[in-house]
Amino acid sequence: MFWEKDAYLIAKKLTNNHELHRDLVSFVFILLHKYELEANVLPKMFARFAWNQWNWKESAFNKEMRFPSNELGEMIQDESEDVPNKYQNLINTFLSTRPKDDQELFIKEVTKMHLYGMTYREIRDNTGICLDTIHKTIKKFKYDLYNYSGGDCESAAKLSTTEH
Repeated sequence: MFWEKDAYLIAKKLTNNHELHRDLVSFVFILLHKYELEANVLPKMFARFAWNQWNWKESAFNKEMRFPSNELGEMIQDESEDVPNKYQNLINTFLSTRPKDDQELFIKEVTKMHLYGMTYREIRDNTGICLDTIHKTIKKFKYDLYNYSGGDCESAAKLSTTEH
């Protein structure tokens, strides 16, 4: 029932009745499909994922549907960029692993917002999460990443992100 009606109503409100709201529902469905979410959590998670995909300029949805880039320009840029270093690969691998619970999913999503360039205050303004919780969430992510990396102190030191 949620995916047949409620998801479309949420997306319609979120996008101010933009013509792409139906595509946003399909896109977020694919993102959430890999998570085992309970029915009572689904609307909240859908709204969070949909908001992120709609509002982050660098989101996969925006790159694909709203602001497609010049493919030739992308190919030139990709060839000139350096290969991602081991720390970028570590973060990407850790973020792409399936979260074991809702808490870990929350931590990874808040961290992704920060890694995409949002300040703590921007995250607070857009999500309603208090600054203290955002700070503790990012700190928990660093701790989890440190443990995931096998306790590599050098990795943890270099992965420290700017705060606020």
